Amino acid sequence: MKKELLFVDDQGFDCSREVVLPSKFVVCHRCEGRGVHDCWEGGMTSEEMWEQGPEFVDDYFSGVYDKACSVCKGLRVLEVVDEARIPAALRQEYEQTKQREYEYAEELAFEARMRRHGREW
Repeated sequence: MKKELLFVDDQGFDCSREVVLPSKFVVCHRCEGRGVHDCWEGGMTSEEMWEQGPEFVDDYFSGVYDKACSVCKGLRVLEVVDEARIPAALRQEYEQTKQREYEYAEELAFEARMRRHGREW
């Protein structure tokens, strides 16, 4: 069971509370279940790799430059909320919480884009 904090309030008040929601394990999306990925976090193109020479490419594909996955910490799986098994009494509250989290993330991304372009919002 996964513990989640739910923040639901239509009036703008903090009504956070911790609830236990059903969970399941899924294969890590970052490392695709390998537990490792390259130390460049995928930031090198194949062209850049080949510019380093064939020894580098051999080392790269043999795992010399791998490190523990930054998402699953090498466990290969992640515990996530099993949304299909959320009790009906919590479903609406959970969905509202997720929607607010999504909207907040979008707002942060917008502000970051504005700062990158030197604009005020």
